[in-house]
Order: sequence, then structure tokens, then C-alpha cells
Amino acid sequence: MEPKDCVPFLRCGKTFNPSLPNQLSFNQRPIVLAEVQIDPQSLENPCILIKYSEFIQFTLLGFQPLLSITYRLVRSTQNFLAQRTLDEWVFEFESPEPQEIGNLDTNQPTVLNYCDCLESNVQSPIIYRIEIARIATNNTQNFSILNKNITATAICGEEERA
Repeated sequence: MEPKDCVPFLRCGKTFNPSLPNQLSFNQRPIVLAEVQIDPQSLENPCILIKYSEFIQFTLLGFQPLLSITYRLVRSTQNFLAQRTLDEWVFEFESPEPQEIGNLDTNQPTVLNYCDCLESNVQSPIIYRIEIARIATNNTQNFSILNKNITATAICGEEERA
């Protein structure tokens, strides 16, 4: 068996621009925003750091405006036979007070990070996807997600796990 390499490497992913509904429930098909593929087979005890960033742009109006988005990080193999949800995050912006200044245009940065340490016997490339699993809105318009970016950084060895 060949010794495994221990040179860290970075992979940039691709982003998608799907249309976003005002409502999405957990029992509906999730919306894929970004994905990155990485092949850590050459690394001993690989750990993969996933970084995702975006800007959420929306306008709040009227009484009790709300925007709630549940994100999900999913890991799968190339053939999509083994799929696992690694984590979920919730972005929520709401105001119980009426907007006294009229419409409020908002641009919120969002950054999600996750470190996935794998077994040493990784046999195939891995795909990480950022999905929207749920959307809830009330008195919100012009809702969009811009400037999306996803990367995966692979490192190896026990010292990186600490």
C-alpha cells in the first residue's frame, strides 16, 4: 500500500441561481444553492472544511415582517447512493413592530462553516451541497440570494483534528 500524501488542497465549487418561493416546507424537495466536489482519497485521516457565503437581499413591509430560511449541508458520494445531512442552520429576520419608516430594504451577509473529519479509507470523491430545506415569509418582498460562494479545504493527520 502506498503511503498517503499530506498536502492540503482547496477546491472551489459551483453555485446555482434557482428561483426562490415565498414558502417551502420540509416535506418539499430542497433547493440546491451550491455544491463542491472533492477527492480526499490521497489524504490520511482527511478533514474537509466547507465554507459557504452569500448575501440575502429582501424588503420588509407592514406589520410583523418575517424571513426565515433553514439551510442544510449534505454530503454524498458521486453516485448519490450514500447521502447524509451533516448540519442545519437557520437564518431568521423578523420584527414584531410595524415598520414606521415604510419599506425596509435589507442586505444581510451569511457565512456557514463546517469541518467534516472522515475515516481514512475514503474510496471515492465526495460532493457537499448547501440546500434550502425551508422558507417562511410574511410581509417580505424582493427576496433573493446573491454572491454565493462555496469552497472545500482538505487537510490530513491527527494534529489537524485537535
